[in-house]
Amino acid sequence: MRILFFILIISTFTLTSCGGNLEFGYNEKMASLFYSCKDKLDESYGKLLEGEYDADKTDESSFEMKLKEAQALSSYIKGVKSEVNELRPSEAAKSFHSMTVHYITRIADGYGTLLIKYVDEQKKGARQALLRDITDEKGKIAVLADECLEKQVEFLHKVGIEVNQAK
Repeated sequence: MRILFFILIISTFTLTSCGGNLEFGYNEKMASLFYSCKDKLDESYGKLLEGEYDADKTDESSFEMKLKEAQALSSYIKGVKSEVNELRPSEAAKSFHSMTVHYITRIADGYGTLLIKYVDEQKKGARQALLRDITDEKGKIAVLADECLEKQVEFLHKVGIEVNQAK
């Protein structure tokens, strides 16, 4: 799977409007929330691939802990979504904002839901099928992440903030 190195905003910013500082602040907050979700997703997926979510229901303590961990991911992402929804984007940022909301929603409702099902499932064959579904979902979320970054660059260009991109 392709690993993304996201947009790096490096030292030089050109602010062309009086609202530039607000736009810069909005971008910083959104980028922070975006990366927070991305990091949690990547951490969770790594644990999944390492077998850390393969809890057996007969070991109630371990099973409950892993189930709560999977549920906590969705709760965390939904909390971030609430923060994002409290932000009021400018007209220039609306596309970036809505794409980021879509990205975050997909993590909680797609990946998160599948992860909870995976932990709860006890049959090896069904878990394998869920793992494939989760991997497919993670790939779709990665595409959304790229689209978020494209919208972010468009937004930054609209408001006159120069960026250097690295992939």
